[in-house]
Amino acid sequence: MEEIAVSVARVPSRFGATRAFLRESLGSRAVWLCVLLGAAGTVAWAALSASRGRESAKREFEERSLVAARHVAQSFQAPLEALYGIHALGCALPEVDQPRFERFGQQLLSRYPSLAALELFDVVSGDERADFERRVSSRIGRPFSIQEPSLATSRGMVTALPRERHVVLTRFVPYQKELHGLDLTFDSLRREQIAAATRAGAPLVTGKFRLVEDSEGVYSVAVYHPLFAGSAAPPTEAERSRNLTGFAVALYRLEPLMTSALSGTRLEKITVGLVDRDPQLPRGDSLLFGTLAARTDESFSYEHEIRFAGRNWALVTSRAVPTFASLSAPSLALGSVGTLLVAGLIGLGGSLRKSRQRFQALQALGPYTLLREIGGGGMGRVFEAQHRLLRRRTAIKVVAQEVASPEQLRRFDLEAKTTSELRHPNTVVVFDYGRTPTGDFYYAMEYVHGVTWDQLVQRHGAQPAARVRHLLLQACGALSEAHGLGLVHRDVKPSNLMLGVSGGIFDFVKVLDFGLVRVTRGAPSGLSKQGTLLGTPRYMAPESFASSQSGPRADLYALGCVAYYLLSGHEPFTAKTDAGVATLHLTQMPSSLRGRGRGDTTPELERIVMRCLAKNPDDRFASAAQLLRALSELSLPPWTQTDAAAFWAEQEANQ
Repeated sequence: MEEIAVSVARVPSRFGATRAFLRESLGSRAVWLCVLLGAAGTVAWAALSASRGRESAKREFEERSLVAARHVAQSFQAPLEALYGIHALGCALPEVDQPRFERFGQQLLSRYPSLAALELFDVVSGDERADFERRVSSRIGRPFSIQEPSLATSRGMVTALPRERHVVLTRFVPYQKELHGLDLTFDSLRREQIAAATRAGAPLVTGKFRLVEDSEGVYSVAVYHPLFAGSAAPPTEAERSRNLTGFAVALYRLEPLMTSALSGTRLEKITVGLVDRDPQLPRGDSLLFGTLAARTDESFSYEHEIRFAGRNWALVTSRAVPTFASLSAPSLALGSVGTLLVAGLIGLGGSLRKSRQRFQALQALGPYTLLREIGGGGMGRVFEAQHRLLRRRTAIKVVAQEVASPEQLRRFDLEAKTTSELRHPNTVVVFDYGRTPTGDFYYAMEYVHGVTWDQLVQRHGAQPAARVRHLLLQACGALSEAHGLGLVHRDVKPSNLMLGVSGGIFDFVKVLDFGLVRVTRGAPSGLSKQGTLLGTPRYMAPESFASSQSGPRADLYALGCVAYYLLSGHEPFTAKTDAGVATLHLTQMPSSLRGRGRGDTTPELERIVMRCLAKNPDDRFASAAQLLRALSELSLPPWTQTDAAAFWAEQEANQ
């Protein structure tokens, strides 16, 4: 109590000293001279800052406008990949039905939300109209006729008038029954757009127009990609017109696309307009989106050209020039703050801040000590660890509670529990599962010393056929047990298959990562949402692109892709994008294995691999056990432990 009283008693004297210090300082001529010089300097600095601020504001305005223009261009350009995808599908499968097109198209629309629709049109001559309508009616199982909007009502459809050529909407997503069979040639503007795209022989974007189903003031543009007999565009306009079979169309609704593209581009107080620079367009039709402000000396303006699908557009922006007061205020404020800061430094002096030393403590999870991080992915990080009492090397997978979504935590829990049920020697063994004091989830599994199948091919190239069979037999055994328990792996790929030495046995396989497992027994888990793409596209079965509810035969398709990779040294399908890979999985068979890799793939082994890669699940092996029997019956020389030991001896020597 005495110390407290002393401290409080000293407060008035401290305030008194401060008041005396301020009186003496303010009474000094040097202080007032410094104030006058500082005021003059502050005003001059404010004027200079305002001038520079104007130039800086202009540069910032132009930089923001350029970023916005690039966002807009990307928002239009990126979805063209979806157009190329349905164009490839239309070329490969001209008679593709609506359900299959819808599944494929829905995946593309979910990837590119700026697209309003994807459509396939058939070109039908007037002479072939009746036969075409009969064929489509037979295919869809109900009456079908070519239609056009009614002139008598604003929303109704009637049978289309006879014409020399019809361009008929037959497959599209999202599906609207009333638009099925719409003839685009009912409208003169659309006829001109179709003719222009045919002449170009390449994707061509239209001017703005109003869709049949949309209200006044809602505008769209479409990109028409012509389909020709024989796929490739003929060299002359006359041949292109004769060989035209249809159109793949990507539809953009302008307002939601532009609103999304400009969000986050910091265009506050900036007027934006997207303009079509086609000189033949009426002035009212050239403005695609937004507004155009008149140019004055009191405003900044910027224009950036956007070339898209055969047309020249421009993003035009403008904003008012900032006032002198707004530009000079920061300098005036900073000058005042600087004066006070100098006074504070004179009166009170400076103090030094102590440096903080950071150190990283060794983490511990339950009875395990983490040694080093060895991997990671979407479902957590993987560490090499050691049990503190048993001294056993262990791999521990950890997912932090604060960074994981509830669905990821449920998947992690499912992965740990389902993997712990598996007893096959070629499935990784789970030892423990728990939570740290901070709430992080983890599970401990056996540490496999070896290489993934992906690393095997990357370092040593294609593998001998006998060795591939030896590895596949073990993987089939592990998958057979999982399938028998109602578990579908859904992410079988070379990086989830390991090869090592276990208990003195060389080339021992371990199947890893059941993070995307689907439980088919009992009640559904609720973790596989419709429209969610689960797995690695390069190793996904065709049916997995349309539905997350794939069965065990999807794992066999993925294992067939892995076998193809081991034998040839190359993946079955490669493309620049996931959508391109998906198109190949849906429409193509991989090249023959004959002559690829080491050249020792027998016709019988190739037939087994290609059967695994059948597009229809019913054409594949019925089960992993059946595939295992087929591999066991092959007439191939055995892959012996002597062969495997030689490989691992070389592996150890190289390390």
